[in-house]
Amino acid sequence: MTIPRDKLLSRLNSNVDTLLSTYQGRRTQLYTVEVSDPFRSSGNSGAASPFIKTVFPEIKVAATLERALNTALGWGWDKVVADIAKATHGNGIHDHHVTGSIPAVTATTIESIINSYRDKPRRLPDTTSELSTVLSTASLGGAQESVSEKDDAFYIDSHGVEHHIEIKTPKPNYDQMRAAKRRILRIHAARSPLPVRSIVGMPYNPNGRWGAYGWPTTRIYLDSGVDLLVGEAFWNYIGASDDTYDELIDCFYEVGRARKQELLSLLTEV
Repeated sequence: MTIPRDKLLSRLNSNVDTLLSTYQGRRTQLYTVEVSDPFRSSGNSGAASPFIKTVFPEIKVAATLERALNTALGWGWDKVVADIAKATHGNGIHDHHVTGSIPAVTATTIESIINSYRDKPRRLPDTTSELSTVLSTASLGGAQESVSEKDDAFYIDSHGVEHHIEIKTPKPNYDQMRAAKRRILRIHAARSPLPVRSIVGMPYNPNGRWGAYGWPTTRIYLDSGVDLLVGEAFWNYIGASDDTYDELIDCFYEVGRARKQELLSLLTEV
């Protein structure tokens, strides 16, 4: 097993308790008993939501309602990542802060790279090449600039590689992705010459388990597979196993089955 099952089940049940206490007596705000497939999205609608709908499949969640449910359930993805990392790699924390300094010329180089993504003709991100340029200046002297970045989760693998994880919803805006790519390059520069991987992780793919992820803002700034891991690829990477995602989903199924009647008490048909 790559996940601490008992810990995650306890965390999920606590989140369901929060949902029930928040929405009990407010049934008119939750509507329809249409069952939704958690792993598929109709066309490119981006409506798949495996974790919410695995626990609560009877509810067809509108966009605004899904945000409300995510808040009420408070999955705490940063804590889940840290839990899985600790079970897999022997260490893992959430809310980790990265501090240090980088040469002013390195900071300027990073900003130039970020700005170039919106130039015409548009240049696609190539993180391997970009890091080669950025890190070539990271040990220079002269004026320095402070770096202060926050990881949602952090761990070090068995090869000594630092993993700096930022967790994002699967439909981010341009400013969020711009900041995310800046953060990735600045962390690499600040931690150089230590081995580092800094990524954005998205807990699920809104186009379903088998649909291609393609939210437009991400491909402008992030090098897919290098800077960005989505859904199954993200969880299996954290757990260093092809089974991590399925094991995590199974935890949600177990909680959903056990708490089904309590959750159905929140619904009112329309």
